[in-house]
Amino acid sequence: MPRKPLHTLISSPGLSLYELYTQGRLEQRFRPADEGALQTWLGEATSFTFHGASGSLNVYQEARPRGGQYWYAYHTSRSGTRKHYLGQTGRVSLAWLEEATQALASESTPPPHTASHIRSQAEPLLTMLSTRLAPPRLPSWLVERERLLAMLDGALATPVTLLSAATGWGKTTLLSAWASRHKAQVAWLSLDELDNSPTRFWVSLIMALRYCPSLTSSFGEAALALLQSPQPPLSACISVLLQELESRQMQDTPIVLILDDYQVIEEPTIHQAMAFWLEHLPANMHLILSSRVDPDLPFARWRARGQVTEIREADLRFQQQEASQYLGQMLSPTLSEGEVRQLILRTEGWAVGLQLVALALQKREDRAVFLQAFTGSQRYLLDYVQEEILARLPTSVRDFLLHSAILSRLDAAVCQAVTASASKAQSQQMLVFLERANLFLVPLDEERRSYRLHDLFREALLACLSATYPELEAVLHRRAASFYEAQGQWSEAIAHCLAAADFSTATRLMERSVEQFWVHGEAATIANWVQALPESVVREHGRLVLTTALYLLNTVPQTTREQRARVYQQMRQIIARVETVLPLLQTDETGPS
Repeated sequence: MPRKPLHTLISSPGLSLYELYTQGRLEQRFRPADEGALQTWLGEATSFTFHGASGSLNVYQEARPRGGQYWYAYHTSRSGTRKHYLGQTGRVSLAWLEEATQALASESTPPPHTASHIRSQAEPLLTMLSTRLAPPRLPSWLVERERLLAMLDGALATPVTLLSAATGWGKTTLLSAWASRHKAQVAWLSLDELDNSPTRFWVSLIMALRYCPSLTSSFGEAALALLQSPQPPLSACISVLLQELESRQMQDTPIVLILDDYQVIEEPTIHQAMAFWLEHLPANMHLILSSRVDPDLPFARWRARGQVTEIREADLRFQQQEASQYLGQMLSPTLSEGEVRQLILRTEGWAVGLQLVALALQKREDRAVFLQAFTGSQRYLLDYVQEEILARLPTSVRDFLLHSAILSRLDAAVCQAVTASASKAQSQQMLVFLERANLFLVPLDEERRSYRLHDLFREALLACLSATYPELEAVLHRRAASFYEAQGQWSEAIAHCLAAADFSTATRLMERSVEQFWVHGEAATIANWVQALPESVVREHGRLVLTTALYLLNTVPQTTREQRARVYQQMRQIIARVETVLPLLQTDETGPS
């Protein structure tokens, strides 16, 4: 079968038409009664993917040995790939494509135990995801911000809600509070940097939807099977997922998928796929995106159509009553109305600023002096973390925080490995202590086993670590890499190796896992890692560089024109490195003359 088509023709039952996309971008619409427009387009096309009412096909125009061009449909299922003759262009119609789809789909019978096999394949990722598929626990000092919760209720009238603000504005806490009131309809996913792999991103999204009480635990099984196949066809996976959502029985309340920390997603392929997905989101589905920056999605178009609700920093600023209630829970005696007003002006209603000030005021008698000196700038807050929080902690607690700051997710096992604690139990006790002391540790599950540090606090800790113990950073990253390697979590292990400048171990792990990453559509991930290697290491691992270049080149036929430019630029950088090692490789192959 030829390479995967770039064009996708999708049935839109609600609109009684078919929409033509090129890698997520709408190009044209066809109505069943207007076959002329379809025939005109087919006269210029050579291949496309068709998603109809009964399933999906890949359709190709092929030459026969005796001459002439004819269309053939291919249908791939778990039992294999089947081919179906469609005829010349004049015979191909939307109705004929639907008939071919139904005929091929009826011939495909999945093998036994397929569902259990898919679940076993997904189980390792599900274990890693378990702490990211539920909202963080609400803090004991929670302020119910009714005006913002009402805004989120009203936002369900549009398909998409964007919650966009810088770090520390209370986005996650607000969403967690809202989700606690709508547990039956919410699916939650906390994103991290490793989700920049398209395959991992969509598998994680499907897993999040499975955790929604309104959906079954087998939801998305067909799309998940496609994602776990070699070189997963992303557009087909998303279309299958959309069709399953569309076919779900309508209920009074929609499913709400919340994607938290979307700012970590930088991969353009994911943005393009998300735009395609959101353009076809069923009426019974709503998406909330929480991000520190505006995502690279077509919000201008959605604004014009009235399809997006936006909640921003101006909405999230603490008002006088909210700040008084919040500070009153943390301070005794409470601040006067004038002092609260002064603090709101200085922090501009910034939630984390209020929290940091409250912590400082708890141990101060000269409140008026402190409030006069407080500027609310980020630099002041970073200095404050070092001088007013870390300096006042016991050495064991301070060191635990500094050492574990290199981790994006904390649990007793990895903290024991990185901090060299005596036991997992000791690490768990320290994590519980930090949470109860309000030291910016966010629990990720009800059992208090997995946590993350507040992003701003973590950045301050890393700055302190670098300034105070610069030689220790590499040691801590190597400990984390060894832990994740033992767990078989290659992405995390390689990332920590590179952070530690342990390039020997990083290349060993890359060579061990490069094929696995490629099979799952993550050639660009390996390419980024290879580009981070110094020249001396590249010379010693020329075959890894060559293999990466070949795998990256293999992805070119599956990209659009815009994507190809980015891939070619990456290819040129890789090839430049290949040229430096090629003479050495030739010497190794031929031996001394």
